[in-house]
Amino acid sequence: MSTIGTGDRIPHCPVSETITTNTAEGEQMTSPTGGFEFDHLSPGWNDTTLWDAYERLLSAGAATYSPLHGGYWIISRYSEVKKALRDHETFSSASGHRIPMVDGMSSIPIDYDPPVHTHYRSLLTRALTPDSIRDLQPWLTSMISEVVAAFYQSGGGDAVAEVALSIPLRVLTKIVGFSPATVARFRELTEDIWKDGTAESQLRGRAALVDALDRDIDEHRARRPDDYLTWLLDAEVDGRPIDIGEIHSVLLTLAVAGHETTLNSVSTLLYLLASDLPLQERLRADPSVAPRYVEEMLRLRTPAQMFARRTNRAVDVGDTTIPAGSWVLLLNAAANRDPHQFEHPTAFDIDRSARGHLAFGWGIHQCVGSALARSELRILLETLCQYPPITLAADPAFTAIEAGTHFGLRKLPLAFIDAAPRS
Repeated sequence: MSTIGTGDRIPHCPVSETITTNTAEGEQMTSPTGGFEFDHLSPGWNDTTLWDAYERLLSAGAATYSPLHGGYWIISRYSEVKKALRDHETFSSASGHRIPMVDGMSSIPIDYDPPVHTHYRSLLTRALTPDSIRDLQPWLTSMISEVVAAFYQSGGGDAVAEVALSIPLRVLTKIVGFSPATVARFRELTEDIWKDGTAESQLRGRAALVDALDRDIDEHRARRPDDYLTWLLDAEVDGRPIDIGEIHSVLLTLAVAGHETTLNSVSTLLYLLASDLPLQERLRADPSVAPRYVEEMLRLRTPAQMFARRTNRAVDVGDTTIPAGSWVLLLNAAANRDPHQFEHPTAFDIDRSARGHLAFGWGIHQCVGSALARSELRILLETLCQYPPITLAADPAFTAIEAGTHFGLRKLPLAFIDAAPRS
């Protein structure tokens, strides 16, 4: 019998059938009739089992129930996921975007509904206005060129650590005003939050991140540099001054989401290129197609895989009624592989139209940094065209679904195929 996850969870359990299997620890576990025991927090997901699980979920029905983590419904089909993302009145974010949600781990503006969400979101859009993203383009080009040049001069290496992480950390220093010493700790501190999955570790890890941010906050209060962080200290929300807890939450959203999604996007894009030399050569022959590579990567291997909601009222999803007060997991990554929406969905095809993919979400919670992320990825591809092709130097290593949301690479050993960069 095949499994979903680590070998200790059940795959498709047909209606009117109950299946019993052994867990990794030797204990028996029985799946409920008609359900999947899909565990998004399993540490054993890999680059094969995850996508296979999504295929089975897509074929199982519009809504599927998992009894794990207190019980939650899973929606994976494109039309239903998109509909739910648009319907924030039914599918509320106010209880949190993770299953299970730990008290004290809410994020601004992700874990709020209107009108509070509207006020909070404006705090983040200040850092990422269309004008600011446009003005940032020359700096992004210079910075990414510097990162790629250093990677080339060193003969390649682990592209996750040396390229994919370096780019978003430098961007956070530039657009927010974090110090280099603070951003250098973001990855380690973020990983500490999700290390063992317990509420205690999450709260302890959050406290450590807040402590690091407080040093930058104190420095900004003393020196008042002209940047976003200084602006945030004086910001108002709904006509009142923002408090320190809200400042922490906004900065944590920028620090964690701002580096983790880009880290996974960059490393995944590099992995796809390094795994397919003809794909690289087509890009190198015409760098203007770079945006197509970006959108197709986001569709095929969505970095932020899923988000939770809670129903404010009973809602029909296909022929299933999800009761009011239910937790729901919206699988954006599976929706982006729905064959009813995208023909041959498991193929990387830059000639398809990937428009409408849900990699950045949809509706009021659509990613505020999507334009910036697209710019970073496009510029990276254009820059790589000036250098020899890249290839895998050793087997890559993939993450599990970190924090029940993020999927990407932990290590990506790359090498350049020949010696001299192009002019």
